[in-house]
Amino acid sequence: MEKFTIKDIAKLGDVSTATVSNYLNGNYAKMSPVTRKRLADIIDKTDYHPSTTARNLAKNENKTIGVSVADITNPFTSPVISGISERCEEYGYKMVFTNSNNDEQREVENINHLLEEEVAGLIIDPVNPNNIIYNQLSNAFTVIVDRQSRRSIIDTIVTDNRKSVEAMTTKMLAADYDDLYFVTWPLNTISTRLNRYDGFKQATGYLDDDHLLTIPYDDSPIANSSFDETIQTILGDASKHVGFFAMNSRVLQRLLKTTQNHGYTYPDDFGVATYEEFEWMQLMKPGISCIRQDSVAIGYAAMELLKTKLESSYTSEPEPTIQVVPTDLVIRDSF
Repeated sequence: MEKFTIKDIAKLGDVSTATVSNYLNGNYAKMSPVTRKRLADIIDKTDYHPSTTARNLAKNENKTIGVSVADITNPFTSPVISGISERCEEYGYKMVFTNSNNDEQREVENINHLLEEEVAGLIIDPVNPNNIIYNQLSNAFTVIVDRQSRRSIIDTIVTDNRKSVEAMTTKMLAADYDDLYFVTWPLNTISTRLNRYDGFKQATGYLDDDHLLTIPYDDSPIANSSFDETIQTILGDASKHVGFFAMNSRVLQRLLKTTQNHGYTYPDDFGVATYEEFEWMQLMKPGISCIRQDSVAIGYAAMELLKTKLESSYTSEPEPTIQVVPTDLVIRDSF
């Protein structure tokens, strides 16, 4: 069966090709909700995304790549950019950088801006890899890092989130905790959080979400109070030996701030471990057990893969793959 084209989608949706193009590029200003939903359903059912030649970037003449990140303030982001930048310099490429500030619409605008600049290729740390804008991108000139789409259409560089958390949680279980808790930002549909939580549940065997503690994005007194009360209730039961696994370093900081405010310290009152390692974790007394991911290596891998793509002559869309960068368990005295 031949691949669907933008004309096919327009015909099925009873709209113009310009309307389909606007939809794919996230330009919804003059589009009704009914039309948006109809096109979303059609594109989902037909598994449509443009062919390699649907957007003909001047990749052979241009040595500039575009990089879009979800949140420049995320400690994960800077070393990834550093890795990309090092490889760009080594391979003779320039880098144009954009920050989406965790705003999905801004991400769409940033990607469209980079495409208008006719960059040779794209590396994206996405806010939402399931956004329709990714149907508009060819796997021949795009690489995604960190967050995975529900529907794999673009090569993605990740770490072994599920297996590494399962391994660390198993280490914590061996310390004879009565209860372990997984502390995270809202899971939503974010693959890194979901996969890490899956690893936690796989190790513990917990079937429900009673051991899932969610820190809300909202920093209001009410939101903070609710989380604080939950931690106080858990740690207030002196009959139980409990431990916490933090989804990432910022979640860990939020957890430790709460426990310290209420006079609790690790490892005396609770055990703790986290995903990600940063130097300050070694300076804590005792040091924090963690899953060390090489974020610079993720940047290296992304640029190396993109370079390979840009120097290849594809006759058809390359099949998307998931490339896993390994992690290490670092066991200290925090549990």
